[in-house]
This record gives sequence, structure tokens and C-alpha cells, in this order.
Amino acid sequence: MSKFLQKPRNKAILSVYLFFVCGSVLSSVLNPVMSLGEKLFILCFNIFSATLFAFLIYVLLNKLMKDEDSKHPAAPEKNGINQVIWKKYKKPLILFVYFGGVFSVCAVIIPMSIYTVAEKLVILSIAIIFITIGCTLAYKVTNKMLQK
Repeated sequence: MSKFLQKPRNKAILSVYLFFVCGSVLSSVLNPVMSLGEKLFILCFNIFSATLFAFLIYVLLNKLMKDEDSKHPAAPEKNGINQVIWKKYKKPLILFVYFGGVFSVCAVIIPMSIYTVAEKLVILSIAIIFITIGCTLAYKVTNKMLQK
């Protein structure tokens, strides 16, 4: 397991996987409308799909980046194309992720009939704050990584 976690991309895949699994467990357990059978089905389906998705991403990334592991991470020939793409498309990428996240949260929260309007507004504001913080951090980290 320690050899697996030596690569940063494996750590990222594992953290996203664990975040999704924890969210699936909490959302299926805390939903009072569903019966026990529905909760178990949703829980198993979400964990299975997250595991399959993480495995596919792991296999694809490790096959695509097998040659890149031998190079130094800050080699200019590796980061050159990434810097060009980031300089050209950084605003559309960040805005796409931001508005996509806000839209998906609104699409999930607004139709829920178990919450009042005030509760929905509080949940939406907390979610928008988290999405904003996440996109800002992703922007800063990516800029810092590509400026080396």
C-alpha cells in the first residue's frame, strides 16, 4: 500500500474515491424517505460504480503516464504543453467547473420536497461557499504547479 501512495496521482484518485464513498454512505443513510432495501441498493450501486470508475482512471492514468515517471516532474518538455493549454483555457475551465458545480447542486437541492425554502437556501449557500473555495484553491494550486 505504501508503494501505491508514493505517486501523487494515486493519492488524488484515492482521495476522490473516498470522498465519493463517504458522500454516498451519508446520503443514503440519512435519507428518511427511502426504505431499507432502497438504501442498500443505492449504497451498493454507488460504491460499485465509484470503485469501477476509480479503477478505470487508475489504469488509464498509469498506462498513459508510464513513460512520464522516469522524467523529472519539473522538466520543461513535460510542462510546456500544459502551460500553453493552461494559459489559454484557464478561465473557461475554472468557470465551467464552478458553474457546473453550482448548477448540479441547485438541480439536486431545489426539487427536494422534504426541506423548507429557508433550509434549501442555507444548504445552497453552504454548497456554493464550498464550491467557490474549491475552485479558488484548484486555480491557485494549478498556477503554482505550472509556474515552476
